[in-house]
Formats: sequence, C-alpha cells, structure tokens
Amino acid sequence: MDLNQESAAKREAWRRRVLALAAVVAVAFVGLLGQLWYLQVLEGGKLQELSDKNRIRIRPVAAPRGILFDRNGLALVDNRPAFTLSLIPREMEDRGTVLARLSVLLKIPLRELEEGLERVPPDSIRPVRMRRGLTLEEVTRVEELKLDLPGVVIEVEPQRVYPTSTFAAHLLGYVREVSDEQMKQGRYRRGDMIGQSGLERLLDEYLRGRDGGERIEVDALGRQVQVMRREEPNPGAQVITTVDRRIQEAAERAMAGKSGAVVVLDPRSGDILALTSSPAFALDRFTGNLDREEWLKLVRDPLSPLMNRALQSQYAPGSVFKIIVAAAGLQEGSLTPMDRIYCNGQFHLGQWAFKDWKEGGHGHVDTRSALIHSCNIFFYQAGLKVGPEAIARYAQAFGLGAATGVDLVGEKPGLVPFRTGKRRADGRPWQAGDTVNMSIGQGQLLVTPIQVARMMAAVANGGILWQPRLVQRVERVNGSIAYATSTKMTGHVDLSPVVLAFLQHALSGVVNEGGTGAAARIPGIEVAGKTGTAQSVAKSDSAKGQDHAWFASFAPVHDPQVVVVVLVERGGKGGQVAAPIAHQIYQAIFLEKVAMVTLGIDG
Repeated sequence: MDLNQESAAKREAWRRRVLALAAVVAVAFVGLLGQLWYLQVLEGGKLQELSDKNRIRIRPVAAPRGILFDRNGLALVDNRPAFTLSLIPREMEDRGTVLARLSVLLKIPLRELEEGLERVPPDSIRPVRMRRGLTLEEVTRVEELKLDLPGVVIEVEPQRVYPTSTFAAHLLGYVREVSDEQMKQGRYRRGDMIGQSGLERLLDEYLRGRDGGERIEVDALGRQVQVMRREEPNPGAQVITTVDRRIQEAAERAMAGKSGAVVVLDPRSGDILALTSSPAFALDRFTGNLDREEWLKLVRDPLSPLMNRALQSQYAPGSVFKIIVAAAGLQEGSLTPMDRIYCNGQFHLGQWAFKDWKEGGHGHVDTRSALIHSCNIFFYQAGLKVGPEAIARYAQAFGLGAATGVDLVGEKPGLVPFRTGKRRADGRPWQAGDTVNMSIGQGQLLVTPIQVARMMAAVANGGILWQPRLVQRVERVNGSIAYATSTKMTGHVDLSPVVLAFLQHALSGVVNEGGTGAAARIPGIEVAGKTGTAQSVAKSDSAKGQDHAWFASFAPVHDPQVVVVVLVERGGKGGQVAAPIAHQIYQAIFLEKVAMVTLGIDG
C-alpha cells in the first residue's frame, strides 16, 4: 500500500469516528431536550407544586369563639390568647428523632405524638395541633431548640377562660377538639374546637365562627419570610343569656362543699337566673389535655361531678309535694281550710303504722298550720280524702312527670306513679298505702329540681307554666340578630284565685310564722316556701338514713320576682340544711333592700 492510500484510510477512519461522536452527541442532546420537555411540560405543574410546598406554609388562623353574656352584659365566659404546639408532617424529615426530642422536652408521651400524626397524610403541609395551652416556659424551651425541631411550630390561638374553673360548668358546658366520631359527620375539620356540652354545645353553630388562614413563605429553616396572603377569621356570634352572673355566683358559694342543685327562676317569664349542680367539674381541664386516666377517674367518681343534678337527677320530693295535695283537695272540694285533726305522731292504716317526722306529733292542726309545720299525719289522711286520681292529675297539671323543655340535653321526666286503672308505674295494683306515701312525696314519686322550680313559679304567678328559658338572643358581630327566643307558656293550672291566695298565704307562714322554713326568713323581704325531707335509697351502709333536703320558695310574696329551689343530696332536714342556703341566695338577690332594712332606712 503506497503512502497516499494509507493517508486516505486514516482520514476515513477519523471521519467515521467524528461522525460516530457527532451521532452520540446528537442523541444525547435530543435526549436532554426530551427530558427538559418532559420536566417542563408534562411534570412542570407537579414540580412547581412540590417546590411551593417546600417554601410555602399554610397557617390556619382560628376564629375567636363567641362570648356568652349574662342578662346584664357581664361575661360568663371569655377568650384569651394561648399557645398551641403544632406539627407540620411534610417538614419533618426525621420524624422519629423530632418526636423523641419533643417527648423529652415537653414530657409528652411519645405514643401520643405518634398517634396524632398517624391521623393525617405524611406529606400534609397543614399544621396538626398536638397540645393546647402551653406555658411560657414550655414555649421558650421549644423556641431555643427551633433549629433541631424542623416541622414544629408554636401558634397563638384563642382559648376559653372562665371566672373560676368550675363556674356554671353544667350550664355553660365545655369546648374541646372534635373527636374522630364527630369527624364522621362531615361538618368539621380535624383540630376544630367545638362545644361538647351545655350552652356551648347547644349554640355551637353560632359561637364557632369561621376560621381564616395565612399563606406564608418560609426559608430552608422554616422561618417566616413574608405573608403572601391572609384571609381574616370571622368571629363567632355573641350570646345574651337569661342568667344573672351575680345570682349564679351567690348560688355556687352557698352550695360550696355540698352535693345537690339550685335553680333560680323568674316566675314572670320562666327565665333561668341561675342553675347550679354540685360538685361540678373543672371546665379548663376538659378544654386542655385530659388523658384516659383522668377521664376514667371523673366517670367513676361516686359523687358524679359530670351529672347535671338540676335536670338529670330524679328525687322523691318529700313534703314539697304537700303543696300539690293541698291544691288538689281545696280545688276539688275534698279539703277545706277549716279541716282539723289531732296529730299524735302516728297514723294507722290496717296493720301498717305511719309516723310523723316530729316525735309526739303536732297536736291540733288545720290545713294551713299543717302546711306551715309540715304535719305528715294531716296529709296522710288528706291524701286518702283527695284520692290518687286527683293527686296525680294535679301533679301533672303542675308539670310533674314530664320534661320542662329546657334547652339542655339529658333532661329527665320524673315520675307520677299512679296510672289509669289504679295501677302503679311498675304495673302492680295501686294500694291505699301507695296513696299515703305519695301524699307526703314518697314512694315511687320522682321529680327534678327544675320541675319543682317551675311548679313553684306556677304557685307564685297564678298557675302559669313557663318553658324555662336560658337564651334571649344571639347577635352577630355586625349587630344583626342571628337567633332569638321569647317566653313560652306550656300549660296552666286551673286553680281558683281563692285557692292560690290560700297556698301563697300558707307558704308565707312556713317562713315567717315559725314554720319549718324559718331559716330562710329575710328582713324586709317576705319569702314563701316549703321544706321537704325526702327519704333516699342508700347505695352504701354509710349513706343509710341520710335524707335529701329540699326547700322550694318564691319572693316577695305579694309581687313574686324570683323562685329559689334548693336540693342538698343526703343533707338531712330541709328546714335545717336547704332553707339556710336559700337564705344566702335571697340575701344576694335583694342585697340593696336587705341593707336598707338593716340600716333602718326602709322599714
């Protein structure tokens, strides 16, 4: 091969190499273009979204919950800023380590933190609330280790605050984070705070408002750079109740340390001025973090602090029921004010002996003095004269044996045991002994404190039964009315003015003429009332012989403005235990009048 041919062969080989290299470069370039096209066109939106998620954070802004006010404009419950610990799942690359650090730092069980995150997708960019009500010290600890806690944020949210931890607990109710079961309703988002009991639950749709939110840009360390968009929250509506905070506080002070209930009503409208049940539960504990052990302790507490005794507990009314027997007998004509007997302390019916509460009896008594001194012997005989049919009919006319319709859940109806066909509620034949027991408010007869309050209001106002009212109106932030109620008559007891006047006069004597309710007497204010000492079913040997103490009353007698009913569970005699509590409440209600009489300004 000559030199020219060799040179040509080398050039050809070089040309083929260049072409091959060019082909490889071209293919690579086309592949690169294709990849760019794929990323830019087909995957561009998704990648942009992922990029935004890396630098943009959605932060909810909780709406302030509406305030509940009393009838005079005083707040019954308010809001205050509180610190909340939240976690953003997407920003927690090493989730296990972050949760472990938090658990040690704040003494939160690790499993609690893990369970909180398991309920949301791992790539969620929305904060998951883990613990509310952090102290300033706890917030400081978290902020000091901010760089070691990616995805951990501290938010400021409105939290309920109460005059005292147990103030009006059963009336107001508590607010708590929506449960998994409530989430199934489809009305709530995870983390929402909703009313779980009382007025908070009844009016939750008005009180809750609508949350706002912020779209913020953050840097690589999760620190805020700027707020890109903000939607202001819509605060909840405010509620004007019928409650008088001053009276509510007085009732709770008077019942301190006792189990029972107080109901204070306006007999002119049925408005509830105060409603207490004791012992009560701590509202702020339910709003905060309540673990399983604390919950079980509350549920199993023998004193039942979660039960609203004013409308969920049923008791024998004791001698308070003598008002019904007297009203039925006087109206039907089977009793007259002049009826007299001699009370020696015992009454015999067949082989059974029924005793009076007073050893040796009361001597000669008529209808009025029998009410004033609560003579059982008189009413044993009066009940047999009036008959169980009439007694049951008037009891039902006064609203016993049926729910009052108050706007709180769980109200019990009580029980009037006589049934048509002379049968008891349990189906057994009605006996004369059943009538004797019912005549003094014992046997199967059951009432609730709120029923007794409505009954006393009817005695005070001329026979009108009102539906107890708790809410006057709900006002939006702009001042418009979202919801309003008016007083509602649900029945009327057909008693003649003469009978009503007799009852009112006799009940005044209970307090002001040396009767069983003398401990409720108030200078300058004529109080009318009836004591009751009701036998209870003992749940333990230590509780045997401990009767429930009642005092049902209204004042002033000639212009009734308020009804006060007091029940003390296993307190003993109504005149010795319940009447003094009512005395304290009346002193608070008529404070100015009592003060003027004491100073001799107004006789």
